[in-house]
Amino acid sequence: MPIISFLISLILVLPAGFSFYQSWFGLTPVQEINLAIALLAVYLLLSEAVPLYVTGFLILFLELIWLLPNWGASTPKPIVFLSCYFSEAILLALGGFVISEAISHYKLNETLARFVIKNAIGSSLYLLLGLGFSTSFLSCWMNNTATTAMMLGLVFPIMKNLDLNSHLRKSVLFVIPFSANLGGIGTPVGTLPNVIGIGYMKEKGIDIGFLPWMAFAIPVFLISVLLLCGLLYWVFLRNKEEESGKLFVPHMSEVSNSKMQYNICYLIIGITIIGWMTSDLHKVSNGIIALIPIIAFFGLKLLELKHFRSLPWDVLILVGGGIALVKAMEETGLASQFVSVLSLGGKSSLSLFVAFSVISLGFSCFLSNNSVANLILPITMGLPAEVIFPAALGATIGASLAMSFPVSTPPNALAFSYGGIKSIEMAKIGGIISILALIVFLVVGGGILHFAGWVDFSH
Repeated sequence: MPIISFLISLILVLPAGFSFYQSWFGLTPVQEINLAIALLAVYLLLSEAVPLYVTGFLILFLELIWLLPNWGASTPKPIVFLSCYFSEAILLALGGFVISEAISHYKLNETLARFVIKNAIGSSLYLLLGLGFSTSFLSCWMNNTATTAMMLGLVFPIMKNLDLNSHLRKSVLFVIPFSANLGGIGTPVGTLPNVIGIGYMKEKGIDIGFLPWMAFAIPVFLISVLLLCGLLYWVFLRNKEEESGKLFVPHMSEVSNSKMQYNICYLIIGITIIGWMTSDLHKVSNGIIALIPIIAFFGLKLLELKHFRSLPWDVLILVGGGIALVKAMEETGLASQFVSVLSLGGKSSLSLFVAFSVISLGFSCFLSNNSVANLILPITMGLPAEVIFPAALGATIGASLAMSFPVSTPPNALAFSYGGIKSIEMAKIGGIISILALIVFLVVGGGILHFAGWVDFSH
């Protein structure tokens, strides 16, 4: 495999050494090098032949030692690409990761989950609704995969009295990962494609605030989760024996933290969220506000050095690499060249919004949503300025709506690993809810964007 990966990488890069890409696609020399770097990055992202964070570093390395020396006139300074690795988007993601770490360390998630389970036992429908909305809410602030792992870990012990083929067991194993996927779209820090999309748009001067994002995204995921719970009840639980009485709530795990620490945690998280939601009023950027939980949690020693080291720095490097790649495509004009070749320049905002949403969702059924975001979003950056936002937003959200197969998202794979659900069942339920969520996003989310004046879909 390493030899095959090396040969494929060589095949993608070698034509640029002989100016083949220039003659094939009508590119300038600097665009040709940029294309070779982009093709190599896409291959490594999709194949994961090397760790993804290595790909993030490789993009920067090649831009600095290959792209810039061959740029010619008006060569950008290296800081143009170096700054991508500690941009506003990176700070926003880092702040979200620290909040997620605090929620998990102080078991604030367990408090919510056990409250839901305890009060929902007695009604399978209420249990689904409680798990669906609590999981999606946590997923707004925590990594989708971590949320799913945590919720399944909490819920699975209460289902030990249920048969492997129990309809309630199947419903629970579907509602948790799907709700985590849907809840991730609710905030800019909810899932990595959101951070990637926001980072790309920021480079083009498009700065969507935290509250505007939530204004269109929260109704979308709430309606989608409600539809999911209704679908699961209709398919698995309607006219079936009520099994929720077989469940039990285990005791909450012991914690050694003081009430004062809990209160301070809630206060820090609350201040950060309010700061994000009111950024349009006080004009402090979301990236700067994201420094509040980082400084507060570690400065007050609510989190320790081991927690700092355990943050997903590899993900941040990957995001930085993607932003650096798009920056290069913007500076060299390669993104505009893609748009020209694909004949996307004259399309309306609505058609691009729908098209990129569908394309992104389709690819994400089989590929990592992070890879899909890094694959499709650069193309949207070459569009005319007035349509970049709807196209990029469609590509960003569409990447998080694919739930058809175990390989579609890590939360799906986690739930599938518990056994008792079949691939065909996941394909059926996941496929239906993916389509329903896409329709809700296009109609409800698109409607909010249009009537709020953020996007004009009438042209």
